Amino acid sequence: MLVTYIALLPEVVLLFGILLMALVRIFRAENTPKTFLTLAKWTILPTIALTAVFYDRDVGAVWSNNDYTTLFKIVIYLFALGWGTLSLKRFQNRENSSFSFYFLLLLNLLGFSLMLSARSLPALAAAAVCCQLLNYPLLKTDAEEEALPQFRRYLVWTLLFCLLLAGGVWKLCAYADSTSYADVSRFLAEQTVVSWQLRLAFVMIMVFFLFALGVAPFHFWFADVLSGAILPVGGYLTIVPVLAYFSVFVNLIANVLAPLYGWFVPVMLIFGVLSVFIGAIGANSEDNLRRIFAYAGLYYVGVLLIASADMHGQSLVAALVYLLVYILAFFGIYTVFAGCRSKGEYLHYLNEVRGLSTQRPFLAATLLILMISLIGTPPLLGFLGKLSVINALVAGGSYGLMAVVAFSMLILVYAYLKIITVIYFEPRNISFDRVDKGVYTYIALNLLLIAVTVVNPKYLMHDAEIMLTAILQAKNVAAF
Repeated sequence: MLVTYIALLPEVVLLFGILLMALVRIFRAENTPKTFLTLAKWTILPTIALTAVFYDRDVGAVWSNNDYTTLFKIVIYLFALGWGTLSLKRFQNRENSSFSFYFLLLLNLLGFSLMLSARSLPALAAAAVCCQLLNYPLLKTDAEEEALPQFRRYLVWTLLFCLLLAGGVWKLCAYADSTSYADVSRFLAEQTVVSWQLRLAFVMIMVFFLFALGVAPFHFWFADVLSGAILPVGGYLTIVPVLAYFSVFVNLIANVLAPLYGWFVPVMLIFGVLSVFIGAIGANSEDNLRRIFAYAGLYYVGVLLIASADMHGQSLVAALVYLLVYILAFFGIYTVFAGCRSKGEYLHYLNEVRGLSTQRPFLAATLLILMISLIGTPPLLGFLGKLSVINALVAGGSYGLMAVVAFSMLILVYAYLKIITVIYFEPRNISFDRVDKGVYTYIALNLLLIAVTVVNPKYLMHDAEIMLTAILQAKNVAAF
């Protein structure tokens, strides 16, 4: 029995770190913001190591690990660790406790890990619901009073979509008379005629994940909560959950819902097209930097949906490569945001970063490079991600969707040009604070990764695709 469950050691370490952090908060009087970062760091690092060790072990009938889950768990942990480290300075500058942020971050990572490894629909639903509900106290961390009403609205919508997920899972399990992925998938494959009840259960589950990803028309919460949250929370919600929910979404369809998915492909394409248009147009309507990039993120998630809609191996490889490129770029952008401060306050609006290049040229140049990369300009990293998507769309004969993605990008480019104009061609009206060394370190690492792929693009276009293709083939992902 112990041998069976020893593969849960990464999750046990996360749980132990969570409990230890709570005990330190309760029983230790002298805690600094760095105390809880240190605890989080030394929880995540051994979790990464143990995840790599137990990459192919089953854990009873409820959880299972394979190459796919291991890859995305490690990537999620690394991005969470990196952003958590960058976030420390905000709590130190304000002399506020960092307990809530790092405690909830570890809880979220535990939930994401259990979601990815789940082989039981109720286990998946329970972890997903917990992760979504944890966003509410996370958003409230050090938030201003005026932002609380929009967080409460988010909570109401979250509860509604969590109920949809629970209802869909319950209905599906009741019809299949089982909760395991394998049994439910087998039951669905045996259905010669798919009833409307099964389709309804499928839609209820799909809608939850589309809401969690912030896909249009379920995007209404994302920009609002990001603009009201503190920077550590906003950056975390922009970077980590997208990785987690998209990888779980693909995993769930491949392992369970594939027999029901074929008719849903046009719906996914509609959601994708809506997202790229609304994201591009929304970015141009804002002057709040975080809201601009929240809408830009909606565009990129829309491209993910368009690229992966048919769930074919080649299209999924393109989508996953694009996802990694997009997340890396947004990590760099939020790192720049962490360096943009004046009188100890993080800057939110375009008019606050006027003339950034005159005093902080490295930050301005980094933001410029990352935006050019996100546009898909060769030979930068974003071009390689976009090329993967274009190759997949061409292979599928989806020329109309290519035109939609390209036209929407032209609209989004105008929003990026506004930012470039402000930071390079308008006079500075405030003095920017000194930038922390950690910000420069992470920016340098980000730019180094871009430089490596520019010099030798085979790492992304060949090696990464071979690895992802092997993983997806092992999962028997096929066209519908």
